[in-house]
Amino acid sequence: MKFFKNHVISCHSDSDVDTKFKRKMIFHIALEGVKLIVIIAIAGFFLIEYAAPFVQRKVGVHFPSKMNEFFSLTKSSRDSSVKEILHLANLIRWITEDQLPEGKILRYAGLVFHASQRCGVNPIEIIALIMAESGFKENSINKETGDYGLGQVNWEHWGKDYGYTPQQLLDPSVNIFLTCHVYQFFGQDFGKYHRGSGIQCKAYLVNVKSILSTLNAFAELNQEKVS
Repeated sequence: MKFFKNHVISCHSDSDVDTKFKRKMIFHIALEGVKLIVIIAIAGFFLIEYAAPFVQRKVGVHFPSKMNEFFSLTKSSRDSSVKEILHLANLIRWITEDQLPEGKILRYAGLVFHASQRCGVNPIEIIALIMAESGFKENSINKETGDYGLGQVNWEHWGKDYGYTPQQLLDPSVNIFLTCHVYQFFGQDFGKYHRGSGIQCKAYLVNVKSILSTLNAFAELNQEKVS
């Protein structure tokens, strides 16, 4: 993402400080919410997969039918999210030509899935965006523009306002969530996210849209093979 600075001298009023503080608080609450969801999902997985069957089998306790229905629905939801994360991992593995360790692929896929759900954006578009911005290099830094990490999030305009240091923007969990947040902020528009101009911006749009089309084609092809 490229940003252009306007040299304007301004006076910060108390309301400006309050607004920035509120933005920081809202963002931190949202990020903590995503972390909490992941923890609950993991705890739920162990409860459903191991604890409930163990209690029924070893202790002889039989859960009410409604509780069994709840466990069934929760397990179905879990299975659905796991399938989606594996699907996203497959896309990341393919678009990066198997250059990433399997652990990183699964971690990125999980973060993209939960962050995109939280921000209400398309996870495949986020994968295309990250591929165009950094090629999935989490330590990528553009010193000229001040962009960091997988989604090349600008520190001056985003990280700084939310209380992050440039180094913290290299953390995939922070960076992917901010990537989804910024993309949603700009109306899920690739051009506005990049904030470039002229022929370079046009070339960027061609690149990211071609990546997205390729990902969708690959996903459709694999869906046909499965069916």
